[in-house]
Amino acid sequence: MSTLERDRELARITAALDSAVAGEGRVVVVEGRAGIGKTRLVQDTRALAKQRGFGRLQAVGDVLESAMAWGVVRQLVERSVSRYRGEVREKILAGPSGAALRALDGAAADPSEAELARTLHALWWVAVDLSATRPLLITVDDAQWADLSSARFLAYLSRRIADLPIALVVATRPVADSTGPLAQLSVSRQAERLVPRPLTPAALAELVTARGVRPHPAVVAALHAAGAGNPLLTGVLVDELDALALPLDDPDTADRVARLGPSPVFRAALGRLPADAVRLAGAAAVLGTAGDPWLAGQVADLDDDRLRPAVDALVSAHVLTGEQLQFAHPVVREAVLADLGPVARAALHARAAGRLWEAKAPADRIAAHLAHAPRGSLPQAVDVLRAAAGALLSAGDPRTAAAHLRRAVDERPDDPALRAELGRALLRGGEAAEARHELRIAAAEVPDAELLAAAASATAAVEGPDAAIAELTDAIAARAPDAGRLHLEARLAVARSFSPRHRQAASDHLRGHASLAGRTPDERTLLGLLAQTGRYEVWPSTEVAAIALRALSHGAYFDDATGSTDAMVAWLVALIALMAADGVEEGRREIDRARLRVRAHGSPVEFAMVGNAAGFLNWRTGSMREVAAESEGVLAAVAEEDPAPQVVAARATATHFLAYAALERGDLAGAAATLARFDAEHTESPQIMPTIWLHEPRALLALAQGDPRRARAEAHRQRDAMLAAELDPPTIPWRNPAARAAMLLGDEAEALALAEEQVALAGKWAAPTEVGAALRLLAHVDQARRVELLTESVRVLEHSPARLYLARSLVDLGEALRVARRRVDAREPLHRAVDLAAECGSPVIRARASEALEALGDRPRRSPLAGAEALTASERRVADLAATGRGNREIAQELFVTPKTVENHLGRIYTKLGISGRRDLARVLA
Repeated sequence: MSTLERDRELARITAALDSAVAGEGRVVVVEGRAGIGKTRLVQDTRALAKQRGFGRLQAVGDVLESAMAWGVVRQLVERSVSRYRGEVREKILAGPSGAALRALDGAAADPSEAELARTLHALWWVAVDLSATRPLLITVDDAQWADLSSARFLAYLSRRIADLPIALVVATRPVADSTGPLAQLSVSRQAERLVPRPLTPAALAELVTARGVRPHPAVVAALHAAGAGNPLLTGVLVDELDALALPLDDPDTADRVARLGPSPVFRAALGRLPADAVRLAGAAAVLGTAGDPWLAGQVADLDDDRLRPAVDALVSAHVLTGEQLQFAHPVVREAVLADLGPVARAALHARAAGRLWEAKAPADRIAAHLAHAPRGSLPQAVDVLRAAAGALLSAGDPRTAAAHLRRAVDERPDDPALRAELGRALLRGGEAAEARHELRIAAAEVPDAELLAAAASATAAVEGPDAAIAELTDAIAARAPDAGRLHLEARLAVARSFSPRHRQAASDHLRGHASLAGRTPDERTLLGLLAQTGRYEVWPSTEVAAIALRALSHGAYFDDATGSTDAMVAWLVALIALMAADGVEEGRREIDRARLRVRAHGSPVEFAMVGNAAGFLNWRTGSMREVAAESEGVLAAVAEEDPAPQVVAARATATHFLAYAALERGDLAGAAATLARFDAEHTESPQIMPTIWLHEPRALLALAQGDPRRARAEAHRQRDAMLAAELDPPTIPWRNPAARAAMLLGDEAEALALAEEQVALAGKWAAPTEVGAALRLLAHVDQARRVELLTESVRVLEHSPARLYLARSLVDLGEALRVARRRVDAREPLHRAVDLAAECGSPVIRARASEALEALGDRPRRSPLAGAEALTASERRVADLAATGRGNREIAQELFVTPKTVENHLGRIYTKLGISGRRDLARVLA
């Protein structure tokens, strides 16, 4: 029978499938009440996709499985594997489906918060691979019951589906949580929300007529009123009328319909079944979707001889469909559960837990029943609940994990380790007050430093950082020096780092740990924060570099950090402190190690943090093409991430460096667009340090656009924000644009004061890069000593890794010498500036030096690689990787983009370089 009155919905679904065939992914969310026809639309979607040659994955949400980590994702994968055996099965498991299962198994082995992001990204790659040879349809019915981790994957996929040949169709009842993953699906840029309308009386008449009799119009009207145009409920009412032998073509039947309702009808239908069938229906309803009939028979206490007739009776009554105990509709199952009552349901859950334990079922499946069973139902309950909670934590569902652990504590209330686990899960789930209560109980029994630190974290969430700082201070004072005390010292340092009021106390505290060797994670945390403090407080750069090196400990700090994005931020600031102290070669080795780890097993946010470190390194060394490539890569990788503080910080930092690169190219419009894009996308984001730093490139842009007043205002905004945070490091030089703006506005005294302050700060820091740059700024405002100051700037920068800074000072020196009529002396620095500017990728500096040389009558050397220079930074990076023989998928994985993005880049690269394919790349780029 054709689907009634769903032409509009099917047309939109067909359009989504056609779009996926064309390589443009789409999301369709079918939302409606139970029985309105969502499942039928999903079935029709699968049929349409089959006609078009799609690969197809399907899953159905289930109330019981909502407490099982990755339940829906496992359904999607395992259904595609389970029907095969032998070599075919092995071949499938060697491909994307096996990769998905391995990703889920790997996630279960690591309960860290960062693992969820890595697993989501690995699963996204599985979807990419499954759609590589033919378009892919993914359908999830009853998604309102999907487990949280799977729902997050669906949302993750929906945001990254645009250039993949994938159609994602999700059917769900109306979503109560407007901020959850399913709600995010509906607002995805690629999503379309379909809300099937109730059937009209005419459609209901056609639906009933298909059963062999044309109903009387009065009966149709009564059915429409009683069932509200719901196809399922109408069918249930018609079944009941048939059971009561009431003719559908008799107008008097309409009066009986008006007295019927869906719930009484369900109960009446069950009441006519044999007792064994009713018992089996209850067991099947408790066990969940598509249960094992023999297991259901055991739970219902039916032997094999009684099981078969019970199954046949349920199928004949349209309660179940087929022998796998699949309910005809979730509403039918809900009616069976409601009819059981709470005591009977709890008893069946207890029997199910016991039978599943005997069958060695996964812990999360057993725990889903223990959650509804009486205490004492299973002797091994605590171990089962603990294991299930661990899997849920790794899947990013701390709330359900906490529910399991609460149940475990009920079973064994005197176990402090259990309470500690519950407290940590509650803390991760945002239930800080209850977490603190549980953690303090546990810590009273087992005075573990980690528990005390976790309790203080909960206190910070409940009462604020000052209360947490006081709590940690008291705990440290009460403890003898040992490894546990050092852990508390490290947590105290982290807590103080977030509070400007405690900055001086934090500095004094950290200085007491300056002699640590960096052998343990806590030592490395203290040293990393100390390096950051030294940079912000302008200690000698050599001292800061030595501290940062001990914090990093040849990659050990990064290894410590890979379980937490917060810890990754700490690693990043320690690394930035090292490179800001001109320790770029050590920084490069650290970045190379981190990049290998992230490429092998990382998330987009981790990739972004490493990419921003590389961006800082390349900016420091003056490799502006690489700065642009790294920054564009970071922004592409986190484009679809939720705007958590770490993501906003990553975007702000990448925006900062991308604006620098655009300014060095002379692309003022590009720099303005880059900054404007960040502002437009983060109108409600809180102010954090990386967003404060954006005032500097805004000031530099204003200077380049000839607007010194706006430049000075932007520089002063950065000054005020940094001074409010008690920071003024020379490596974030707001005084540079402020002094240049003051000169243009005729305020030479202010410009000179600012430049002299910058020289003093740089001298205190004593890194050649900052000293040389500050001398160049002073030369700009102190015209009488210009040649002298620039000569000294060049001399200092010769010992710095900052080639771009050196090029700037060289071109300024050459111009100053030319103006001073020392034309012979001017040529050498100008020629060097031309060469350095070309190496660094700064057409602006190269043009200035070339113009100065032409004024001297010299012809600057031509820039090589004119064709390759036409490539954008991202195109050049892709071209370099392709030239080494990497395939599109390898490049995409390395850069955390889609294969389609790589394919598009290569198409533009071939056009710009005038070549036909990748085999010519190596020759053209050589």
